[in-house]
Amino acid sequence: MNKINIKFNDVTDVNKFVHILSKYDADFNLYCGSYCVDAKSLLGIMTMDLRNSMWMTGNCEPGEATQIIHELGDFVAA
Repeated sequence: MNKINIKFNDVTDVNKFVHILSKYDADFNLYCGSYCVDAKSLLGIMTMDLRNSMWMTGNCEPGEATQIIHELGDFVAA
């Protein structure tokens, strides 16, 4: 999976984001600057400053990546 820019508006968005990713067996990392957390960890994401730009990477199959990006549509930043 390529680097995907992620944007959260509030804590509810983070909860929905984690819920979506938790359905998949792949591993995902969320980055904010040099800080990296497990993208399936609600607590990990909450330690980040949600106002800053973030990006996500993962190790899933290409077909699965397309489905995940579609499901995360509300959180994918341009």
